[in-house]
Parts: sequence; C-alpha cells; structure tokens
Amino acid sequence: MTSAAPAMSAAPATTLAAPAAPVVKAKKAVAVVVVRTRSGQTGQSVFTLVGASNKQEATILRLASTPAFQALRPKYLVANARGRYTYNMEVGFQDKSKKRVIIVEGAPGTPRVALDVIRAMTALDAPDVAVNFPPGFPFN
Repeated sequence: MTSAAPAMSAAPATTLAAPAAPVVKAKKAVAVVVVRTRSGQTGQSVFTLVGASNKQEATILRLASTPAFQALRPKYLVANARGRYTYNMEVGFQDKSKKRVIIVEGAPGTPRVALDVIRAMTALDAPDVAVNFPPGFPFN
C-alpha cells in the first residue's frame, strides 16, 4: 500500500533575505594626520601626510581610501590605557569630509586597516628639508 504524496502549492516559497550590509562608498583620501601620545607621559609625536610624492605615501592614501577604513568606528579603546600609546588619526578626503578615529594600543577588535595606516604613517621617511644657502646669504 502506497501513500499519496502531500499536496504542494503551486506558489513558490518565499524566503526572507537578511538585510544587506550598508554599502560604504569609497572616497579618495588626500591627507592623513596621526598624533601619538602615551598615557602617563608628556609630549606627543605628530605624523602628517598631504598628497603623495612616492610609493610609500601613495600606499597610505590608498589604504585610507578603502571602504574598510571608512567603515571604522570612531573609537577603539581599552579599559586601562596606562602606559599605552593612543593614536588620534584624522583623514581628509577630496570631497572635503573628514574621518576621525581614536585607537589605543592593544584595543581588542581594532581592524587591520587601521593598524596598517598607523604603522605606515609612523614609519614614513623624514622629509629632506636641508637647504644649502651660499655663504653670506641673504646679505651678499
């Protein structure tokens, strides 16, 4: 004895799709500033990049232009920042908008792109600002 197959409706089954992740449109970064301070110590180090004149600088601007960078949260902090570096990063974009991110060294969940920008900015070669003026300049 065989049983009849259950009746199937002719209408297709509908499934609810999960909402799509927000799409972040890439903007072109034109300037990056990183200010590094250390908890419990005075002073700061400032690393600045405006435009790119070599491959190293172009890589930094390219990283800051990625959707992953632009999707960063405003802060990546730890409960106790004592003795750790804090990086205040600001990126200016071609459309005149800005992105500010504060990152404390060792903060859990800090995206790799943020760490890559910090690492690249703090490793930038110092600009050559040596000027050789002739003897007696400007009084000759």
